[in-house]
Order: sequence, then C-alpha cells, then structure tokens
Amino acid sequence: MILGDESLILADESLILADESLILVNESLILVNESLILGDESLILGDESLILVNESLILANESLILADESLILVNEKIDTAKYTW
Repeated sequence: MILGDESLILADESLILADESLILVNESLILVNESLILGDESLILGDESLILVNESLILANESLILADESLILVNEKIDTAKYTW
C-alpha cells in the first residue's frame, strides 16, 4: 500500500510538472506570437517610411524641375535684356 501511495504521489507530481511545462510552452508561444506581431508592425512601418521617402524624392525632383524652368526663364530674360541694349 505504501508503494502504491508513493506511486500515486509521484504520478501527481509528474502531472503537476507536465502542467507547468505546458504553461511554459504556452507562454513561450504567446511571446513568439507577440514577436511576430511586432515584426509585422515593423515591416509595415518600414514600408510606410519607404513610401514617405519615395514621395519626398518625387517632391525634390519636382522642385529641381521647377528650379531648372526658373533658370531657363531667367536666362531668357537676360538674353532679351542683352538684345534690347
């Protein structure tokens, strides 16, 4: 009877350890899931940053085009002024 009781106690302890192990596995899976979510959010933010950089480059290019057009107009006015003198 004593051996049977000890076996039951050991079985109970094994079940408790198994439960604790499952809890740790579950917590680990939750952390992995949270890490994946953070990774996804980081990728989304990275994509949004690249879009903003691209838009900034487009605006910078348009500004350069406008500056070129302004310089052309200035040069035309200088040429016109030269001929009117």
